[in-house]
Amino acid sequence: MRYLTLCLVALSSQLHAQSGQTISSPDKHISFTLSVRDHKLTYAVAFNAHPVIDESQMGLTVDSAAVDKVVGLNLLSKKTINESFAWRGVHSVAKNYCNDAVFGIKSGLLRVEVKVFNNGIAFRYIIPSPDNGNRVVNADNTQFTIAAGSTIWSQDDILAYEGKYKQQAIEDVPEGQLAGPPVTIKLPGDIGYAAITEGDVQNFAGISLKAMGNRVFKAVLASDTHTSEKIETPWRIIEIGSSLNTLVNCDIVADVSPAPGKALFPNGFATSWLKPGECVWSWLAGNGPITFENMERYSKWAGQLGIPYNLVDEGWWQWKDDGKDKWELVKELVKYSAEQHVKIWIWKAYPTRPVEPGLEDPKVRWEFFKKCRDAGVVGIKIDFFNSEAQQILEFYQGALRDAAKLHLMLDFHGADKPTGQSRTWPNEMSREGIRGLENPSDWPAHNTTLPFTRYLAGHGDYTPLSFRQDLIKGTTLTHQVAEVITFTSPFMCLGVDPEKLLTSPVRDVIIHMPTTWDETIVLPQSEIGKLTVYARRKGGEWYLAVMNGDEPKSADINLSFLSKGKYHAMVMQDDSDSPEKCAITDHVYSKGDKINLNLASGGGYVIVFNPGSLK
Repeated sequence: MRYLTLCLVALSSQLHAQSGQTISSPDKHISFTLSVRDHKLTYAVAFNAHPVIDESQMGLTVDSAAVDKVVGLNLLSKKTINESFAWRGVHSVAKNYCNDAVFGIKSGLLRVEVKVFNNGIAFRYIIPSPDNGNRVVNADNTQFTIAAGSTIWSQDDILAYEGKYKQQAIEDVPEGQLAGPPVTIKLPGDIGYAAITEGDVQNFAGISLKAMGNRVFKAVLASDTHTSEKIETPWRIIEIGSSLNTLVNCDIVADVSPAPGKALFPNGFATSWLKPGECVWSWLAGNGPITFENMERYSKWAGQLGIPYNLVDEGWWQWKDDGKDKWELVKELVKYSAEQHVKIWIWKAYPTRPVEPGLEDPKVRWEFFKKCRDAGVVGIKIDFFNSEAQQILEFYQGALRDAAKLHLMLDFHGADKPTGQSRTWPNEMSREGIRGLENPSDWPAHNTTLPFTRYLAGHGDYTPLSFRQDLIKGTTLTHQVAEVITFTSPFMCLGVDPEKLLTSPVRDVIIHMPTTWDETIVLPQSEIGKLTVYARRKGGEWYLAVMNGDEPKSADINLSFLSKGKYHAMVMQDDSDSPEKCAITDHVYSKGDKINLNLASGGGYVIVFNPGSLK
């Protein structure tokens, strides 16, 4: 009898150790199950009872020792969060609605915090502060076992995030393949979509993903993370939805990131010196070098177009003339540009190079920022990071803080994916971390992939729109205009030659284009890598932007997204004889109307709906 009792106790202990704790989304469609399997912490994610992430390992390596051996779970707290906040992403108001739970891991110091939203999940690891000394997080051992039968889209540049996306069956992903998040997933059987990324990466290293075989991706830290404080890892995020519209409108990256501080941003995104807008830029325009005289020309063209910014790229650092140094000339350019109602951004390299010092040293960074402010510059484009190591992520925080104190806006280039910094620091107006017009690509397929992959992480400085056929091969003029509407970037740096834009038929559409949006709807005709159909609203105006992939196709578009009443509409469509031209006509549409499109390879279609008179 004593032997039987001992066996029952042992069996009970084993069952408890292998049982799971499940937390569901407010609408009950998404579940996150945390379990202990053979003394290892695991998790699984399901959507409408279908697997998204099969049971996968969790844990960290801290001070060269794995923190993953456990015997059970203990629910420490649970709450529901339901709030809204101003945002500057695909819409102007974000929703943070989730069930939040914190689990203690028995036999260890590790805790896991989980948030389950109606459109995804997020979790992070927490370890209390050490009694003394520092800790080093050597590895994040989180794995993502993607549901069988899924299709994924990923790119393998984990430094500058400028890779080309490829589509693969998850079973065909070879061991060792790298991926810079987000990795987008189409679940089998038309269940829906998901995307893996991270959020609230501050003084920590960022992660990429590495394929381990058997449908598994593993998180890989870009460097060790050193800390003397409590370890709170960035959030591991899986966005989930039944449609691409749900995926694109997911706010989890912003939801898990801290709100902006009132001291530096008293009115949040509405703080007076934060000014989204379009920008002219000479680098891709092909109209003269980056000289003082030519930058005056660009400011003049920007003023004539009503574009508020001119970005002076690499080369200004070596300006000098008649005893005037570069800073005196920058001040002169700022003064001249102000007369044209244009403000100046300038480019700066992050690393030290033979031609100029970098910004690695906080004292040097502060002095440079002060000189920019004193010269009247309003924004700085900082380039060449090419890493997600802890020191780079710490630089972002320090640079954004210093810039905010001086009322300077920033744009990071040669950078990694956004992870919510632009919520905490609204002076981050955009960042690259994307394969844009500076690099060759199969543009029709690439452009119709980006909205559902890279842009799921946040804004991207793709530098859209060009009239140069060597840059935009395979796309039409209307497709190029649709890029400006579709690709979210509050600081919208245009690749186009502004002198040519002055006389272009697309001029009026471009110069009246908003760079922030109140609402975005991805229409159901959209398909990753094949077709994007976006309806975006700013105030009472709606914009319809269509970009086609490599294959000609037809599509019927229902205008049910419009409000009641008649809309005066300016319609832009491809010229059948030349991809460099477009036809622009005026129409009247209302909510019940439908439009039939016949799109060429790389083609596009744009409508501006105005409830008042046509511009």
